[in-house]
Amino acid sequence: MKILVVDACVRGEVSRTRKLYEKLIEDQVHKAEIEILKLADQDLKPLTAEQVDLRVKLVNSGKFEHEMFRYAHQFKEADLIIVAAPYWDLSFPSILKVYLEHVAVTGITFGYEGADCVGYCRAKKIIYLSTCGGFVNGPHLGAEYVKMYADMLGIHDFSEFSVQGLDIDPSQEAMLMAQGTEEMLSKNLLS
Repeated sequence: MKILVVDACVRGEVSRTRKLYEKLIEDQVHKAEIEILKLADQDLKPLTAEQVDLRVKLVNSGKFEHEMFRYAHQFKEADLIIVAAPYWDLSFPSILKVYLEHVAVTGITFGYEGADCVGYCRAKKIIYLSTCGGFVNGPHLGAEYVKMYADMLGIHDFSEFSVQGLDIDPSQEAMLMAQGTEEMLSKNLLS
């Protein structure tokens, strides 16, 4: 099994969301190839008009081996995808949106059959992990976005888990993280 971890934890080693996925992998992943893509370490930028034009030209001529499609190929070939993104500004850090723009490539990760969008990704499941300083108080818009995105790419099994309220009382942070991690592990998200 090939697992792709999309790490949108821009705070690096101090990220509580990163600690969640690291514990999930440590505790529940055995005999799998794990590829961790730390988005903060990538040279990801929003697509410019020139890049969009080049992308359209390459797709129309079937030249899918171009370097600009590396993220799309990597995403398509994973058997399981874990997206780790802290809850920021009602969704997730903007680097994740930029990454997803690079993943959505017609002819690689999705296509059309008539007017219907069809996903080409191999993964059967996406797991979305998040931590929140406060409380979401409604749908987690970041998770909802990734869920709809995954569906477009043909990945219909979606699980989400978040630990919330971590900044409300700093003296409770460690306890809340420990409880949240234990709850996450008990859910068997990988199955």
